[in-house]
Amino acid sequence: MYGIYWDCDGTIMDTEKSYAYAWKDFLSSKGLELPIEEFDQFVGIDDRIVHAEFSKIVKLDNFESTMDELHKIMRVEFSEKILFKDSLDCLKDFHGNIPQACVSASPKEVLNFKLQDAKIISYFDFVIGGNEVQKNKPNPDIYLKAIEQLGTSKNIIIEDSPTGILSGKESNNFVIAVNRGIFSPEHLSNADLIVDNLNPTEIKSLLETL
Repeated sequence: MYGIYWDCDGTIMDTEKSYAYAWKDFLSSKGLELPIEEFDQFVGIDDRIVHAEFSKIVKLDNFESTMDELHKIMRVEFSEKILFKDSLDCLKDFHGNIPQACVSASPKEVLNFKLQDAKIISYFDFVIGGNEVQKNKPNPDIYLKAIEQLGTSKNIIIEDSPTGILSGKESNNFVIAVNRGIFSPEHLSNADLIVDNLNPTEIKSLLETL
């Protein structure tokens, strides 16, 4: 049975930069000023790791409290969020025909908030966050768990970051990297296929070749 496994931030939603700006504003309120480029290294990384890294530099509240503060900052961004049209077209096309899961390094409660707020959670047969596995991306555990849950055998994983691509490849599945302009093609080169836009017809054709 076929399965499509989606990353969220940067793949379905144009949230990578808004998340970076939320961190930037939050850390600024704590007295730490960093250029926005400093946050590129954390794209696709478990939020707990990001929190731990910044906690070494500036005093932060616990992880849950910090996430609450970030979400308050991001609510304005989410009210004007942009769903990538190519991803939305694919989600709608596959819905009811091919099982789909959303597989994100973010904690489950954060992921649910984003998907519900974007009104796309119903497109997914399964949703899993990084706090539901012992080892988050770039380890394969999160994809392996999602695949086990849906019981699919021929799978395509759709990612946008090197961390996510490595996670997908380590799970021994076909990985499409969508180039959103954040990473260079070289950084995405471990994927089986790099595209600038996602096309549902092409993805379905690929599934038939697996």
